[in-house]
Amino acid sequence: MAYEPRTATTLRFDREETVQLLHHDVPFESLDDPCEVVHLEISNRCNLSCPYCYVGHKSGAELTTDQWKLILDDLASCGVFQVTFGGGEPTLRDDLKVLALHVRRLGLNLCMTTNGISLPQMESDTLCLFNQVNVSYHGDGAVVWKALEHLEKHNVLRGVNFLATCEYLPQLPLLALMSEVFDAELLMLTAKGIVDAVAPQVVMAEARKLHDQGFKVAVDGLTCSGELPDFCMQKRRFCDVDSQGNVLPCSFVREPLGNLIEKPFAGIWKSRGEQRPCPFVSLSQ
Repeated sequence: MAYEPRTATTLRFDREETVQLLHHDVPFESLDDPCEVVHLEISNRCNLSCPYCYVGHKSGAELTTDQWKLILDDLASCGVFQVTFGGGEPTLRDDLKVLALHVRRLGLNLCMTTNGISLPQMESDTLCLFNQVNVSYHGDGAVVWKALEHLEKHNVLRGVNFLATCEYLPQLPLLALMSEVFDAELLMLTAKGIVDAVAPQVVMAEARKLHDQGFKVAVDGLTCSGELPDFCMQKRRFCDVDSQGNVLPCSFVREPLGNLIEKPFAGIWKSRGEQRPCPFVSLSQ
């Protein structure tokens, strides 16, 4: 892989291409897969209380600014390409701009996932630090509209996260049109571990319909599970870090692999073990 931070572009080469580019043989079997993307739950607080949230008890306990900076330094030194600020709700942190500036100084790609409520109050000098901001739909289209409008005004790449639940699915056409109005990518997500979840195959079928109609659509790994095997990136190219510094296989599998306050990321990633089948695939069929 090769990463160009200015445009946040990742290029991937197969083994034959890699050997040709480097002009010598490469011991591929002895090399570990790097972690490309890390989701950081920088906040444990939220101004919503969604029943499907992967964060359990929101105690408000969070790492300090300096602790997050040290973690970001560690991730950058290990070759991570992108970090995504999430939570909880990341815009509730007073030091959001400070942390975002630190990420950009390290040369990493920076994204954010937010519920959008506080986004219209965010200044341009903070928004411009993000390569992309995705606004999650939680039942209030007006909130998403205002957030996307603000992002467009400040020329920030934007997306909409749409969690496919039985309650929300009837609103999908509206969210698709809203995404089109603001030139936003619509990311469709299969709900995990809840009774109201829509099956991955149904989510994929709806995504294909929208794609065929010309909408800009993406899907998550679980949505692909019924059609593209081994699509899950947990423990392969992705992991999650909770508000206390615990490294998790993904946002929904809350089984700590280690803590970044106690141990460097390189050691935790190296000893992460084999990827296990997603516990939510069978529950979502």
